[in-house]
Amino acid sequence: MQNQSIPPGNDVIEISLSDISAFIKRHFRPLLLISIVSGVLGIAISFLIAKEYSARTLLLPEAGVSPKLGRLGSLAGLAGINLGGVEGADAIRPDLYPDVLRSIPCALYLLNQPVVDKNNKKYKTLRAFLEPDTTAGFLAGLLSREATAAPKPTGLPQEVVSITLDEEELIKEIYKRFNASIDIKTGIITIQSQMPDPVVAALTVLAASNYLTNYVTEYRTQKSRQQAQFLSEQATAAKQRQNRAEFALQSYRDHNHNAYLNVARIEEQRLQAEYTFAQSLYNDLVRQWEQAKIKVKEEQPVFKVLEPARVPLIKSSPNRPLIGILFAISGGFIYLLYALFIKEKLHRRIAQQL
Repeated sequence: MQNQSIPPGNDVIEISLSDISAFIKRHFRPLLLISIVSGVLGIAISFLIAKEYSARTLLLPEAGVSPKLGRLGSLAGLAGINLGGVEGADAIRPDLYPDVLRSIPCALYLLNQPVVDKNNKKYKTLRAFLEPDTTAGFLAGLLSREATAAPKPTGLPQEVVSITLDEEELIKEIYKRFNASIDIKTGIITIQSQMPDPVVAALTVLAASNYLTNYVTEYRTQKSRQQAQFLSEQATAAKQRQNRAEFALQSYRDHNHNAYLNVARIEEQRLQAEYTFAQSLYNDLVRQWEQAKIKVKEEQPVFKVLEPARVPLIKSSPNRPLIGILFAISGGFIYLLYALFIKEKLHRRIAQQL
């Protein structure tokens, strides 16, 4: 076989271990120096980043499960599957709890909660605490002025939510600083908040857990509460009917106490029957009303607080060591690219010219 020669014009670069070793030896000191300087610079820049504090709470919701199903029934209930033994089928599926806390009504509820910071400075609402950070800047100022110039429309149905651009920016800020999740296996709900102040972070988590508890309780007992309200109204009307029937009967007896006519007796019997029926109806409605109130109490879900909201003692960010390491790696990588593609080419050109 004839040896195939390499066509002219094609440059072949052969790199050996000795070349790599020589490259590392030539650039080790500047690489180390630049990495150290970049790391120190990153740590210095991290001091310009505002501190953030993270607080959380753990909740264990009630799982109404038949003893015959055991753990399988618990998993089925968390997954939203009804196996016939899971009680409270009209309740919200636990895996939807994070969606409840990520809704606009929940964000508006949190923004309207009063808070106090670590210096015991009171804020009327969380909105007042966040507004200095979220409205800074030229663009945010324009949005705020536009939102002020365009007020909310009036006369909308209660089911329609209308927010301003200012409120939308605050809601986005809440979404960035607030998180909720659920462990499908254990059913534990984790609610976490990150704020510039540790006390505000803990208060926000507490307000979110209260919102979730009240929302689920209201949803779970809504039908029973409506029934109890209806029975209360009917019992009040029945009581008024009983009073009218009793007054009519006693008034008739006062005016006809010596009557011996059969017609008079028939009228008295009719009034007596009306009073007896009204009294029986009132007593029956009162009994049903009391049973409905008991049912409301029975259907109220139970949330066990496994870990209460606690004021964090240590900041969660910025992570200065991590920032320093990332800056050091980035600085070293940039220097390697410079040394490989620019500095080495210049070095070879100078060597060839000499």
